[in-house]
Amino acid sequence: MQTKHLITVKDLSVEEIKYLQSLFKDFKEGKKARLDGRAILLFLESSTRTRLSFEIALRDLGMEPYYIGKGESSIEKGETFKDTIKTISALGFRVLVFRVPFVLYPYESYLVEDITLINAGDGTHQHPTQGLIDLFTAMEHYPSLENLKILFVGDILHSRVFRSSAELFRLFGAQLGVCGPATLIPSDLSPFGEVMVFDNVDEGIEWADLVIYLRLQEERFKENYINSKESYFLQFGLTKERYRKLKGYFMHPGPVNVYVDVDGEVLYGEKSLVLQQVRNGPYVRKAVIYGLLDKH
Repeated sequence: MQTKHLITVKDLSVEEIKYLQSLFKDFKEGKKARLDGRAILLFLESSTRTRLSFEIALRDLGMEPYYIGKGESSIEKGETFKDTIKTISALGFRVLVFRVPFVLYPYESYLVEDITLINAGDGTHQHPTQGLIDLFTAMEHYPSLENLKILFVGDILHSRVFRSSAELFRLFGAQLGVCGPATLIPSDLSPFGEVMVFDNVDEGIEWADLVIYLRLQEERFKENYINSKESYFLQFGLTKERYRKLKGYFMHPGPVNVYVDVDGEVLYGEKSLVLQQVRNGPYVRKAVIYGLLDKH
């Protein structure tokens, strides 16, 4: 791969994505690969799936992961993120996987140190490895993404997963749709090409081949975007009735707020790819780490 960093899915060409997919398949089939060196997992926001799957991936590749959580770094004392990167690089770490509450943009000035940076979620900007998980999981279950109708439901406005996954699906020819409260739909969706906007989730589900639910990111709410969680679930949530009407599968990157996003009785049903996304996480992140470091 040309790049040694992954900050946004826009860093990746179609050819590089296909290369990462081939690595993902190889690792999933049991291929072994080894890298050396130490890595930092700097997570200033909470995480279960992303943090653990990165740690699994690093250990499987033979690297040494070290974890820094919220309240444990000198950023809390006023050190800049850029100086934190310089410090970690000077200590000889080869990789920095970071999750931060702010948007890392523009980010080019952060790429000058002798360390590989992997974005595990920055504010409302990007979550590129989750985007790749969604893409590769969909590719396992649909013969082609060309003209596949993919509906994102929920908090589109604050979702870094939407901004990553939608861009990747668009690159492979999918048709995109969004649905949610008008307050949680961005006013400008033009960066993602032609996007269908549905006011009625039942109409969206009837249109879609694949539905991706997104959680309400209340930690980023600056005003009251919804009347109540109960009314939101009734209007937009994946109820048992809507689940039965799905033409294909549904996804959710997690964490799932049960009976807000999805009815708990259908969350792990036969039309759900939620656990498959989780299972694919370590393999995708292993592919990303190996792909970025192998030639650098």
